[in-house]
Amino acid sequence: MPDFVTLTCPTCGGKLQITPDVERFACAHCGNEHLVRRGAGIISLAPVVESMDGLRRATDRTASELAIRRLKEEIAALDGPKAEAEARLAQWNAKLAEHDKWMKDVRSMRLVLGVALLFAAGYVVVEAYIRSGGNVDTDTRWMCAWPLLGIGVFLLLTWIIMLWRLHTVDAIKPPRPQVESTIQGIQAEIRGHETAKLAKQAEIEQLLMAVKPRT
Repeated sequence: MPDFVTLTCPTCGGKLQITPDVERFACAHCGNEHLVRRGAGIISLAPVVESMDGLRRATDRTASELAIRRLKEEIAALDGPKAEAEARLAQWNAKLAEHDKWMKDVRSMRLVLGVALLFAAGYVVVEAYIRSGGNVDTDTRWMCAWPLLGIGVFLLLTWIIMLWRLHTVDAIKPPRPQVESTIQGIQAEIRGHETAKLAKQAEIEQLLMAVKPRT
């Protein structure tokens, strides 16, 4: 006759007698199924539902680890498009800087033209005064009128050269509004990559908390 081991049902507390070779059985009092655990000379009972919970937790942990690996790969995949967008942004920012330089040259050109016209006007005034028979020595033309004319002509030639140079550069192509619109679009694209990356990192944090061993 086989030996019996007396145990207590962890569900209802009823007394149970099992043979040493039993691995799984149902309680005669409450009907719940249990698994027999043996180790270090100790025999204990565990409800099947707890074993299923452990299996479910192990399955969930595996799924979470796979999801974390997938999210990390997706984050790494976002770095390439983001770097490419940042490179394009740098190019268009350089184009915008060229527009700024072009506008600065335009303002300088306007200033040169204004000064040239001012000297030309001074020459006209002095020359008109000389020809009007005013009390001005003849040398005044050499001392005042012609220097004013020479400086005015020099500045006018400078303005013409600046105007020619402005029309031979491509800084104004494409137009500034198109450059600014393109830069805004690229910046929005980069922000989209960053937002997606932050969302995936937050999801990873949640998954890590879910698979963290409970104490």
